[in-house]
Amino acid sequence: MTVARLAPLASSRAVKRGPEVLLVEDDSPSARATATMLARGGVFAKVATASDAGGALEGLRAGADLLVLDLWMPEQRGLELLSDVRSSTAWHELPVVVLSGRIDADVIQRSYELGANCFVRKPDRVGEWAAAVRAIEQFWLRRTQPDAARPMSVFQLPLGATASSVRDARSTIRRLIEGWGMPSLAETGELCTSELATNAVVHAGSPVLLTAERTHAGIRVEVQDEVPGGVEAGTLDGVGETGRGLAIVNAMATTWGVDQHDGGKTVWFELRDDPRAGG
Repeated sequence: MTVARLAPLASSRAVKRGPEVLLVEDDSPSARATATMLARGGVFAKVATASDAGGALEGLRAGADLLVLDLWMPEQRGLELLSDVRSSTAWHELPVVVLSGRIDADVIQRSYELGANCFVRKPDRVGEWAAAVRAIEQFWLRRTQPDAARPMSVFQLPLGATASSVRDARSTIRRLIEGWGMPSLAETGELCTSELATNAVVHAGSPVLLTAERTHAGIRVEVQDEVPGGVEAGTLDGVGETGRGLAIVNAMATTWGVDQHDGGKTVWFELRDDPRAGG
């Protein structure tokens, strides 16, 4: 795996060995760390970097399978560059992952309106950076799965193993669902997300990756942690506390489940949007 500046990008005659990423972010230690981790993750064959809009366009013309774009690149031209990319017929279908340290609903919604496929919160803690890179890798892998149903929009939020992470997850999901135009699902989505995040962060003591997908039917929320093992829903009759959070999810979600994977598990739920209900 290699990390490359734009100058040494392979020529068009070179044999392509796997997906290539163009990372557009200011020239900073965090940008270099992101590029290095993407290159070493085993998913992408090559990672090129650009630090401004001009370099980004040059890199896109050289060829890329995925664009990872920091919204707050120099001169804060990230949204403008995203608009330029989507207005070009050459890059109209290019998958774009947006990075941003701001997670307010207006910024997220504007990114999707301009054509972003995935929004990943840019961590402010070094310990969470690997989770952000993993979110980018998972977006690509899920997108390229054979016969996979592609979500309309994807949002991913790496969170540390702290109680404040549960609050971040809860409030972010509510604003996101409302921004996606499904206010009738916001309260239920917030509650179910809170229960899953609490199980992972507080009880399992694990950092988590929160993923929300807007689908044609409604929403899907996943909480991935680093503790393998099964989970069971308890009861809502007040007898015992074990599994009570999942009992709430079981009662309120359209469907939910647990997926086991190397190094942990993913607990997820789905809610269907009924346009006749609420907002």
